[in-house]
Amino acid sequence: MSQPQTEQRYFWLPVPDESSTYGLVRHAFAGSRLDAGTADEAFCGNTFALANPSEMDWIHARTCPDCNALLKEMKGWPR
Repeated sequence: MSQPQTEQRYFWLPVPDESSTYGLVRHAFAGSRLDAGTADEAFCGNTFALANPSEMDWIHARTCPDCNALLKEMKGWPR
C-alpha cells in the first residue's frame, strides 16, 4: 500500500540569475507568491530577489533543473 502524498504548496517565478544568458531563470519557491517577500530561497538552495516578471520573461526564462528535479523527487516522479 502506498503512502498518501502530503500537499506541498510552491510557485514558479522567473528571477534574476547570472547563470542565464537571458538574465532570468524560472525557480520554484515554497509557499504562495502572495505571502512571499522581496527575496526568498528557492528549492535549489539559492536566494533570489523576487520581482514581477513580464510575459516575455515567462516565455524566455528557462526552468532551473535543480528546482525541477527536487520537486519531481518530492512527488515521487522519476528524474
